[in-house]
Amino acid sequence: MSSTDREKQTIRYYDREAENWVAASGGGDRESYLKAEMARFKELLPRGKVLEIGSGAGKDASALISLGYDYTGTDASEGLLNIAQKRNPMAKFYKMAVHDLSFPDQEFDGFWTAATLLHIPKAGVGEALKSIGRVVKSGGIGFISMKAGAGEREDASTGRWFAYYSQDGFHKILEENGYSVIQEDTRKGEKDWWLVYFVKKQ
Repeated sequence: MSSTDREKQTIRYYDREAENWVAASGGGDRESYLKAEMARFKELLPRGKVLEIGSGAGKDASALISLGYDYTGTDASEGLLNIAQKRNPMAKFYKMAVHDLSFPDQEFDGFWTAATLLHIPKAGVGEALKSIGRVVKSGGIGFISMKAGAGEREDASTGRWFAYYSQDGFHKILEENGYSVIQEDTRKGEKDWWLVYFVKKQ
């Protein structure tokens, strides 16, 4: 499945505004915003090969590498990948959309995808989850964060596409696409409520 026009428009925004987005979103901060969630991820998956889908500015990449994981990062935006690579010069990064992960089956022990799948139109999120699942081992551990809310829409000021879910609604989607939910929670962001999930690939 190739990226939709809405996804391509979102990617163009990040390519065009990569530096500005990183500065505005705290992407250059030293520590991951998800420090507590990363500690829980480490408890669930003490070691192994981890794939990040949506590396962004490379902040979470730095944290995952420091935790000792064999890290591989992907992002659909070349502009963001360039920033992530500069921040983590020794790390492996690949320009790939979530639908186009060209790794071998069951290559990774776990995955991390924070604030990335929310840019996938709802009609395609199941295929995106299956694409991730294909490259993760059975029993592999994953972390996912999404925006809480309802519906989906284009952000008028940036052209980015956002999909919003209820806690139970996305839980059901995860189960329908081959994941068991180990733990789920909500957390308050600066502007939005977030849904967080720790999952196991079935």
